[in-house]
Amino acid sequence: MSEVKTTIDLATFVYQKLQASKFKGKKPPETVLSSLFSILFYASLATEESDFIKVTVTLLTKEFKATASRQGSYDESQLFPFDEPIPFTEKNLIKLSKAADPWSSSLAVDYDDHDQLFIYGMIDQALHFQSFLNFEREEKPHTTGIIQTIIEDVGVLNVIFEFEPLATLNKSQLTRRYIDVFKQGPVADFMKKNTAELKKHVDRFIRSEKYAEFTLADWEELIEKLYVQSISRILLKIRNYRHGGAILITNDFIKGLAPKYSLNYDRLEIAKSNLLKTSILYDSVTGDLDVAESEAKKAVSMDDYLDYAESMDALQEAESELKGAVRFISSLSCVDGLVVLSYRLHVKSFGTVITEKELPESVQVSSTAVARANLKPMDPKHFGTRHRSLFAYCYANPGSLGFVISQDGEIRAVMKVGEELVMWEHIKVHQFLKSKKILPLSPAKS
Repeated sequence: MSEVKTTIDLATFVYQKLQASKFKGKKPPETVLSSLFSILFYASLATEESDFIKVTVTLLTKEFKATASRQGSYDESQLFPFDEPIPFTEKNLIKLSKAADPWSSSLAVDYDDHDQLFIYGMIDQALHFQSFLNFEREEKPHTTGIIQTIIEDVGVLNVIFEFEPLATLNKSQLTRRYIDVFKQGPVADFMKKNTAELKKHVDRFIRSEKYAEFTLADWEELIEKLYVQSISRILLKIRNYRHGGAILITNDFIKGLAPKYSLNYDRLEIAKSNLLKTSILYDSVTGDLDVAESEAKKAVSMDDYLDYAESMDALQEAESELKGAVRFISSLSCVDGLVVLSYRLHVKSFGTVITEKELPESVQVSSTAVARANLKPMDPKHFGTRHRSLFAYCYANPGSLGFVISQDGEIRAVMKVGEELVMWEHIKVHQFLKSKKILPLSPAKS
């Protein structure tokens, strides 16, 4: 059985990470972090008007307080202080959470010379931070404060420094590292292989439209990235529903499956294709503009700028189409049962029940994306019905990949690797970025 972890363990780990970091501002004492996480954790267990608490808290430093109210770009976050600081208590936090949707704002928290926490004010434009984490924005937004702590669910705290997750406390389990199964290993190889048809389609488009400045090699990375991002965004949307769910990517839609609702929804692949085509057009037009301005050293023609405006509009429409397709597929998970996708991410059915019953003797839990060593065998019967069904199907059907989203927000990946059924926990699905200021701890501390 895993060792029980508390907010004290979370505070100790985050304190050690911050102390070892290259962050130049004032670093909060461990007592402040312990009090911060404790109040947040117990607030997460409560409800307000029958709703679960979900809020983001930004821990300020005096250096950040001096600059957070200054606006740079139009959509940059700003700090708006209250007339009087409000004591940082569970009661006050629960009440203010109703006015601080994580997609709109963050509560700015500070501490005084006696290490007493209080709510200093509110930070706006949080939409851009959340959009970036959820792959709905490419440009990295400005961040305020030293750390952000998000109440993700009941008893679930996620601590982020800039755009790097430091740790997550999920009830009594402390996660210090996320596994990026989409970057390397069997899951990444599976996804890369499944982009072959779209790559052929893009290659034909480049050749037919005579884009002499491009080859398929220029766009392969984006094609693979769009596949991974599409899956990540679907998983994140399903998690936000808070009811759990599962998706299965397979090439056999009959064996071992009993669909309740069958359909062929291919809009996601069409949207990815349209986004790639409009990206190629946009890059081509902007490249022509750059050449024209460089050679002529004067204003380019109105026709050139109209072409640019049209390509920009088309690109934005394609991005909106992709967002709509992701949300459509995610919503299908609200019906009990699996959402079944083809290798090309066409929806084949939803509300699907797995009829395969035979479980493997064990499930190998991997601590690395590559799943070559450090495998921990677990009895599949220790897991719930949704997990056991996916275990049975993926074990009986090599070449399939399943994802389970638990009600507490944990996302796991399952597939057969060789003769073993492998599961990855704590997989990376957000658009987290490694901070250059955060350094690895020594083994003794980590």
